[in-house]
Amino acid sequence: MGVLEGVLMISESMMMMLMALQFGFMAFILMKLEAKKGEADRLEALIEKSLNKIQFPDLNFDSLKEDLMEMVEDVMANMRIPSIADHLGGAVQQFMHMKSLKMQQELGFAPPSEEVDQDDS
Repeated sequence: MGVLEGVLMISESMMMMLMALQFGFMAFILMKLEAKKGEADRLEALIEKSLNKIQFPDLNFDSLKEDLMEMVEDVMANMRIPSIADHLGGAVQQFMHMKSLKMQQELGFAPPSEEVDQDDS
């Protein structure tokens, strides 16, 4: 029984040592958490102080709405029916845009277009 008592004694001393280490680690973790809580409180106070310095302008939504309505009415009053010149200008613009893209592809500035060949067979 001497050997068994020795093993039990070692086991008890190991358990006490492990419990002491665990207590030490827990104390260390709690100390670090307390430090982080203090840092978080300091940052919160700093953010609140910075937010209190910001001046938000007073907006009058009624006058903003009136200005917007005046602008829309002005745009609507100045609109006109498109003429033949507008349509011809759009066609020329489309042609020039296609020519520009083709030139960019030839110079290597744009990726080549993926043209799909459609066979009737």
